[in-house]
Amino acid sequence: MNQPYQAPSAELSANVDESYQPKFLAASGRIGRMRYVVYAFGLTMLSYLAIAVVGGILAAIMGGFDGASANSGATMLLGFLAMVVMLFILVMTVIYAIRRLNDINASGWFVLLFLVPIVNLIMGLLLIFMPGTKGPNKFGPRPVANSGGVIAAFVVVAVLFVGYIGVLMAVAVPAYNQYVERAQAASEMQYDYDY
Repeated sequence: MNQPYQAPSAELSANVDESYQPKFLAASGRIGRMRYVVYAFGLTMLSYLAIAVVGGILAAIMGGFDGASANSGATMLLGFLAMVVMLFILVMTVIYAIRRLNDINASGWFVLLFLVPIVNLIMGLLLIFMPGTKGPNKFGPRPVANSGGVIAAFVVVAVLFVGYIGVLMAVAVPAYNQYVERAQAASEMQYDYDY
């Protein structure tokens, strides 16, 4: 029998296997931990490369870096370009943090916690180490599994970061030891003059 007052029947369960491919410059959706690190690092490196290329072109046009620095117009143009690029990096970094927060099923407004000292370090660690929601959440379907390119880029970023920390420690520890020795020597000299 065909009843006109019968409720329509529809499939109400969500497709748990639904996923999507995250885009590098997209402003919406979710991104996982590995993509968050790779996208942020990749964007920063691309921006620095753009500044270096434009700075090199301006220096070549102005007759070397000395001529470019003497020309205030070229210096202002390069400074303006650097400011625009840094603003773009800031906006995209906030977008990546919001997308990562959406992946852990948290509101993007939590990105404002990055303005609070100490809390921003905790938030950064949470975004890097906390796994995302397994299936779809209120911010959309889960991102697809990481491709070989994303994994390779993450390994490169991790190696570069460890190398950077190693070089930093190789420079900082001896400099700190020299500082301590000079401070102790100055302290001993001060005591010698007091007597």
